[in-house]
Amino acid sequence: MMVEFLYWFVFFGTLATVAFAWGVFLANLDKPSPNVEEYEKFEDRMLQLMGQFRHLSAVRLQMLEKKMDEMRKLIQQANSLYAVLSCQESKVLAKNLGIEETFQKDQKQDEVISDIEEKVETNKETEKTQENSLEKKILLLYQEGKSEAQIAKELGIGIGEVMLILSLFRFRTDLR
Repeated sequence: MMVEFLYWFVFFGTLATVAFAWGVFLANLDKPSPNVEEYEKFEDRMLQLMGQFRHLSAVRLQMLEKKMDEMRKLIQQANSLYAVLSCQESKVLAKNLGIEETFQKDQKQDEVISDIEEKVETNKETEKTQENSLEKKILLLYQEGKSEAQIAKELGIGIGEVMLILSLFRFRTDLR
């Protein structure tokens, strides 16, 4: 956009200089002819000024093109850096997703472990209550006057187990 403006500016500047020179030339036609020498000096001066203007325009255009080349290089560098940063960003995002997934898996495993621990505790408590109830049943049947063999047969457990529970109960009562 800026380059086009500068090209047009140079073009119209050159055109204006030529038009001005022709205007001066035509304005001087009505006047009595000056010396040929003066006319040649004037013409030389006009040509010299036009040459200087062209030279300045060419120098400015070269400077502008150098600046444009520098800008293109800088834009290319910026684009390549942007591409590298975008690539690194996608890698970081992928790592974050992996970490997040691992964290979620760990949380699920922790939940499963805590559920299993709760179930184990519940099972232990039910086993204790079952053992306590078995002990109570054995003691009640013994207090009713049944023999160790009858108690074992009725509860479907071994005589040794019945004898052990009864001896433990006796040991407890003896300590009290």
